[in-house]
Amino acid sequence: MLPGLEMMACTDLAVPNEIMRHVVNVESSFNPYAIGVVGGRLARQPKNLAEAVSTTRMLEREGYNFSLGIAQVNRYNLNRHGLDSYEKAFNVCPNLQAGSRILAECYSRSGNDWGKAFSCYYSGNFTTGFRHGYVDKVMTSWRGNSTQTVASNAIPVIRNGVPAGTTTYRRVVRDEATERLARRVEEAALSRLLPASAGQQQSMQQIQQMQQMQQMQQMQQMQAPAAVQAMQAPAAVDPRTAGQVPTSDAPVRVQPVGGAPNVWPGAAQQAQPMAAPGSSSNGMAGAPASAVPATAAPPRDAALVF
Repeated sequence: MLPGLEMMACTDLAVPNEIMRHVVNVESSFNPYAIGVVGGRLARQPKNLAEAVSTTRMLEREGYNFSLGIAQVNRYNLNRHGLDSYEKAFNVCPNLQAGSRILAECYSRSGNDWGKAFSCYYSGNFTTGFRHGYVDKVMTSWRGNSTQTVASNAIPVIRNGVPAGTTTYRRVVRDEATERLARRVEEAALSRLLPASAGQQQSMQQIQQMQQMQQMQQMQQMQAPAAVQAMQAPAAVDPRTAGQVPTSDAPVRVQPVGGAPNVWPGAAQQAQPMAAPGSSSNGMAGAPASAVPATAAPPRDAALVF
């Protein structure tokens, strides 16, 4: 049960429950088995009723003055407030009711001064509680500035053989079905990635080929002007022969049968000096055209050619 939750069910308190809650917060931190030894302290607080009763009986035998329970009622006030046994004194509601009556009496004696009433509850007088800081603790809790909270802090865990603060890791073991599922997921992921990778590789190859072609075209364009300049210009045309028809293309006049062929005058002059090279194979190349003897044609009947 949460600390302080049991005391909310207790009735017949001589002071408001809210005030007793702040007193209990300082006195026992809501521990129903708490024992406070005057002039000393226990090595640790009891954890259950049997341990608490055994400890109080030991303290009584040895003559200690002590207070007990959730409201820390002093041993000399137990019988006066109806707590005739230690078992009953450790019960939450009877202990809280006895403490509320003691506080109400101190409040009445102090002239309705809660500060003096708290000092009286702590020490039996109106001054000691102020000197020891008890009154300030209760008033701080009352104002809502108490550093003690209802919920306790978590207790740290100390692992066997592992120093505190060391981080450890567990190895996660997967069953066979989980392993198969994981492999299928990985294979599916790879199957989606491989086509994409192949397509990217092909695209890169195409881009490289296009770049190489562009480089070759640029090199050809740079070499083209030099090649044009290296070409020889055509031979100059002699203005004297410009416009004349070559000898081989000159028209031949119609001649009578048995007569010499008639040639255009310009063509005859051009053909006069030299015969065309390679036109004969009997050693007559280079001879003048007039040096070739004319062969008389056999007599034939004269005829007109239209």
